[in-house]
Amino acid sequence: MAGLFRLIAFLGVAGALAGCCANNVCDCNDARADAFYFKFATGTSGFAPAELDTVVLKRYTLRLDAKGVPNIKSDSLTIYADLLDKAGTFDQVNVVRSTTTTKPLVTTDSVFINNNAPFTQAGPRKLDTYLYRIEVRQAGKLLRDSPRRYQVDSLALTGEFYGTGCCTCYRNLSKTGRLTNLSTGSAKPISATETGRVAPVLIKK
Repeated sequence: MAGLFRLIAFLGVAGALAGCCANNVCDCNDARADAFYFKFATGTSGFAPAELDTVVLKRYTLRLDAKGVPNIKSDSLTIYADLLDKAGTFDQVNVVRSTTTTKPLVTTDSVFINNNAPFTQAGPRKLDTYLYRIEVRQAGKLLRDSPRRYQVDSLALTGEFYGTGCCTCYRNLSKTGRLTNLSTGSAKPISATETGRVAPVLIKK
């Protein structure tokens, strides 16, 4: 009899919790928690708006070890991407912004890379299992055939799940990587870890 009472009590609590969760709207706002935002430097020494009318994003799949971690050495990443580039083995998205002959209609000076945008997510792979390249190709100008090229690699994500009995959300704790200007060979570590606001990575000309 005692066991029956415990079962009834358990079912009552479960039912109450289910009713609570059914009426609870989970607003995690975590869809872009892992995203990297890149902002092009503008102004007198930066990119002119017209130069940003065509930006090409490329994604290269990295080989993974048994634990799902990229197993290519850091100093070999550019060579690896060059080989895939020549073979045409990469995903590509073109960001084309409308322009007119009198006034460039450029509404943004930034692009972003997320787990599922602008490229489709492949299974459980996150953006830290890829290498990316950003190419600035001014339409109809020299940059179309000789673009300014930047490489984003060595990406590392740290995050955690948190929440109540009804909602479980995800938050990013750290997102870092390396940005290389392929024209000059200069590389710098980058951090897009957010502390209450989006932290864009600046791309200089």
